[in-house]
Amino acid sequence: MSEAGRTAHLIGPAELQTWLDRRPETVVLDVRHVMPADRADHDAFLSAHLPGALFVDVDTDLAGTSTGRNGRRPLPGAVEFEKTVRRWGIGASTPVVVYGAAHSPAPARAWWLLKWAGVDSVRILDGGLEGWPGPVESGDSDGSRPDSDFVVTPGGLPVVEVADVPSFADRGLLLDARPAARFSHPTDPGAGHIPGARSAPVAGFFDAAGFLLPDAELRERFAALGIRAGDEPAAYCGTGVAAALEVFVLSVLGVTARLYVGSASEWSSDPSRVLVR
Repeated sequence: MSEAGRTAHLIGPAELQTWLDRRPETVVLDVRHVMPADRADHDAFLSAHLPGALFVDVDTDLAGTSTGRNGRRPLPGAVEFEKTVRRWGIGASTPVVVYGAAHSPAPARAWWLLKWAGVDSVRILDGGLEGWPGPVESGDSDGSRPDSDFVVTPGGLPVVEVADVPSFADRGLLLDARPAARFSHPTDPGAGHIPGARSAPVAGFFDAAGFLLPDAELRERFAALGIRAGDEPAAYCGTGVAAALEVFVLSVLGVTARLYVGSASEWSSDPSRVLVR
């Protein structure tokens, strides 16, 4: 894909500085998430965030209720998510920029869900907060932005349901976005992958500073996994967060990929569906 394709989904720090001056209607979302605790990092937001940013919690804002059978972070209901997007003041044509910590996949979950719901313009800040050279604020958001009248239109990005996952694996098109140790670890009883999946850890898509690798390098990585021009792979992880980054990176390259939202946490909830190492 051309450089214009990359900038449709990704925005650099210098460009964002100019963007915010010229497009004050832009909504900035902070999706800070701390690992290995695997929880929202509101303390980091209170310490420092981009001016005017709103804090987003992956669990309370970007996921529905887990039943124990639908994964730890299932899709939120359309009505539920619609209320959240309206509270953020986002309309279908509102420009949105999402960021988190460098190397973090959490912002991609917000990017994916907003695009799935019908928001036209959503970009991730390259390099995360660590790459931002501009001013920052501390404390909580004042919440002064008026609610929008946004209406969720599901299907802006494709998903794959659990019953269809094996067909992607059989064709070599199922990508596991987790670290390689979670894909296959000889001494970890919780490790393992969906049969037929290919290991494609999202951590390898960034340079040391947390900026996304050039398109050519990313294409080489996917080519080594057997992903060819015209393929439409599916991605999963543990709870549908890292996999959203896999889908994001493929979108940057002009490849349409499906997200298995339930991921391994849904797959393994049924004893008849195994994970292998």
